[in-house]
Amino acid sequence: MSRASGLSWLFMAVASLAHAAAPAPAKSQAAAKAPVHAAKLVTIGPAITETVFALGAGGQVVGVDDTSLALEVARKSPKVGYQRALSSEAIVALGTSQLLASEEAGPPGVLEQLKAVGVDVVVLPNKHTVDATRERIRTLARRLGKAEQGEALVKQLDADLRKAQERTAARKDAKPPKVLALYARGANVLMVAGAGTAAGELVTLSGGVNAIAGYAGHKPLTPEAVVEAAPDFILMPASSLEPVGGEAGLSRTPGLSQVRGWRLITVDDVHFMGLGPHLGKAVSRLQDGYAAPARGSK
Repeated sequence: MSRASGLSWLFMAVASLAHAAAPAPAKSQAAAKAPVHAAKLVTIGPAITETVFALGAGGQVVGVDDTSLALEVARKSPKVGYQRALSSEAIVALGTSQLLASEEAGPPGVLEQLKAVGVDVVVLPNKHTVDATRERIRTLARRLGKAEQGEALVKQLDADLRKAQERTAARKDAKPPKVLALYARGANVLMVAGAGTAAGELVTLSGGVNAIAGYAGHKPLTPEAVVEAAPDFILMPASSLEPVGGEAGLSRTPGLSQVRGWRLITVDDVHFMGLGPHLGKAVSRLQDGYAAPARGSK
């Protein structure tokens, strides 16, 4: 878009929003008591979207980013693009009044455009910790007028994590399982989740240890690193299995083909990418995987 056409589009959007916000004619007393229309929400980031739906505000969501499509409840919502490459035109066209986004959302210029046309842009931290998850739930709950539902979600989250801690403490084997967290970036590239990632935190919460924690974030898998790590388990988002040819294809991957005895555990994509209010479900799935008998055993 040229600068001139971009300014023209912004002018028209501002004019449209200003018209919508103009004072309405005086209404009757009965009409004045009518309920206020709920905000039209666009949610960016799987943890944000999962939390909004869990709070019971899914009916207000008019659009989501591509990463949020990992949530089944969000798949029928209109898409507004990848979270780091959003389109202001697409978001405004949905009549959005509030954008709820993780800090990965961008580019910054688009967020500024949205603010300029009157969209309430709310950017929340996306630290992959339990404390940050609790705070995100409470912040969104307050903004959506659902503080009571937010506290209920936090209470359930804490209860699920207490059960996980008890389950870890009751485990008879003293050695924690070593877990390598991977996801597929295309058919031929596997990425490893290091320290400070959602997958890494899931492993810790489940009583395991991250097999590769010498760096933060995600890096490409190397055969040498896998052999050195010698993981007991491979953790992957469910959608990553098909690109690598399923478990059989994964077992032929350089590095993994040289490590014997590892077992595969999958979780829903949304839980691998971010820590939402239902992360206890993913932690429990990992623990079920640790306890399952090895392939071929009776």
